Amino acid sequence: MSLHTLPEEVLQGVIGNLSSHQDVASLSLQCRRIHRLCEMSTRRKYRRVRLRDTFDFAKAFGMLLSILKKPRLGLYVRNIQLERSPAVGYGFVESYKPRPAERALALDDLYRLKKAIERLGFELVEKQEKILNMLQAPAIMYDDDPRSPFLAQALAAVLVSVSPMLESLSFCPVGYEAPKLLRLEAEADGEPLPISDYVFKHFLELASIRGKNMPFLQNLRAVRFLVDPNTRVYHSSYYQPYDLFTSLNLVRRLPAVESIRMDAIADADLPSVEPPPRLGNYTCVTIQHSSLSYPYLVYTIESAKRLEKFTYGIGGRSSWNGMLTHFHPERVFRALFAHQASLRQLDLDVEEETRLLDLDSLRYLKYNPEEEEHESPRDDPVYLHEWADELEKLPAVDESTADFCCLRNLLQLEDLSLGVHILYLYARGYGGDQLDNGSFSLVDRLPPNLVSLRIYGYKKGMKPRLKGVSQNSLEEQLAKLMAEKDEKLPRLGVVEGIEEPIPNGETIEGPMNKDRLWKGDADDDWTVYEYA
Repeated sequence: MSLHTLPEEVLQGVIGNLSSHQDVASLSLQCRRIHRLCEMSTRRKYRRVRLRDTFDFAKAFGMLLSILKKPRLGLYVRNIQLERSPAVGYGFVESYKPRPAERALALDDLYRLKKAIERLGFELVEKQEKILNMLQAPAIMYDDDPRSPFLAQALAAVLVSVSPMLESLSFCPVGYEAPKLLRLEAEADGEPLPISDYVFKHFLELASIRGKNMPFLQNLRAVRFLVDPNTRVYHSSYYQPYDLFTSLNLVRRLPAVESIRMDAIADADLPSVEPPPRLGNYTCVTIQHSSLSYPYLVYTIESAKRLEKFTYGIGGRSSWNGMLTHFHPERVFRALFAHQASLRQLDLDVEEETRLLDLDSLRYLKYNPEEEEHESPRDDPVYLHEWADELEKLPAVDESTADFCCLRNLLQLEDLSLGVHILYLYARGYGGDQLDNGSFSLVDRLPPNLVSLRIYGYKKGMKPRLKGVSQNSLEEQLAKLMAEKDEKLPRLGVVEGIEEPIPNGETIEGPMNKDRLWKGDADDDWTVYEYA
C-alpha cells in the first residue's frame, strides 16, 4: 500500500513516531495532504524556546498557555535555552517575595497552569503557590527587575515538564547554594543560611533523584552549559569563572543524557562539591576554548560511568590575570585510562598553555607537588555528607587495573587528537612498563584500532620541549610512523598535522587581539518564524 493512500489516523501515527524534525520535514514534501498533517509551520514555531530577556519571557509564556490548552504542541518542543541567571545589577537574588498578581489570566488558563505546577514534583503547597506567583509577574518588565530571574526559572521548569520529546537543554548558572553539611552547621549555630527560590535548579534536582519515575526529561540527550551574557564577571574576551560542578550535578543522573558541552569557562571563584565518581550517565564531554585547572578535568572525567568521547581545548580567550592554568598530564591520562574499555575519541589541545616538559617526573614544570594538597579529597566530610546516599551504592573499583597505562592499551580508541609532546608522553606511558627513550617507538605504542590521528603544534625540524629526548627525536618518530603505519596500524587511514601544521590552541594575550578571539557559535538556527 502506498504511503499516500494510508488513512489519516495511520499517517498521524507514522508522523508522531518520527523523533527528528528533519525526518518530518522530508515526509511533508510527499504531497499536500501529508504536508498539512505534518503541521510544519507549527512545528517550527514551537521547536525551540529561548529565555534570555523579558521579550522572550512574554513569548514563552504565550507558548506555554497554548501547550497547556493543546498538549500535543508540547511534542514539538525539542530545545530549551535558559540564559538568565539569578544576577541583577552587581548582586544576586536568592529569595523571592510574592506580590499581588499582575498578569490577568482566564480562569481556564489559571486552572491549567496550577495543574502543571503541581506536576513539577514539589510537594509543599507554599512552594507551588510561590511558583504560580512568579508566573503571574507582569507581561512587560525591565530586564533588571529582581523578579525576572525567578520568572525565567519558573517558565523553564514548567516548559520542560510539558515537553516530553525535549532533546537538548542549554542553561547558564542557575544559582549557588551552600553544601548540605554547611547549611546544617549554620542552622545548629543559630544562624541559618537564607533559603533560595531557584525553581529550575530545584526542579532538575528533583528530576535527577526520581529519574525514570518522572514523566519528563526522559528523552533529553544533549546538555550545554552557558555563560550568562548579562552577568559576565570579566570582559567577554576573557575566560569566565564557571561553577562547573553545580551544573554537572544537576544533569548527571538524568536517564537519557548522553553529552554535555561548555565553552569559554575558567575555574569557579567558589566551586561547589565535586560529583562522585562513576555515576554520571553522559558518555561524551566537550570543553572547548576554556582554561580549567586539572582537578576540574579529572573530577569531570571520573564522574562518568563510561566515557566514549572526551574533548578539552584552550584558546580563543584571554586570561583575566595573565596567568596560565596548570595541566597535569599524568593525572588527566590516568582518569581517562579508567575508561579504557569504552573510550573511542580523545582530543586534547593544551600544549600552548604549558612550558617545558620534564620526563623525569612526567609533569609540566609549572606544576608543583604541593598543588595536590589543594585538591578536594574524597574523605572530605562535606563531600561525604553531600552524596551519602549515592556513595553507599557506588560500584566497586576494578582492582585488577594495571598500574601501567599507555595509549597502546586503549583498544577501543579510534580517533585521537593530541599535541605532539603529549602524544609522545602518552605513548611512552606511565608506570612500570615504561621504555627508555632509546628503545621507544611511537608507531608501536599507538592504539591498534586507531582510524584517525591529528597532531597539534608540530613543525618539521622542530626541537622537542622534552628533557632527556634527543633533538631529532620527534622528526624521526613521526617519519617512522608514516613509514610503518600501513603494516602496524592497518586501520589508520587519516594522519593530519605532519605535512601541514595544525596550530595549538592559544590563550590570547590581552583583549585587543580581536581577530584571534573565538567568536562563539553563530545563532543561525533562530529564525523569525519561531516566535511568529
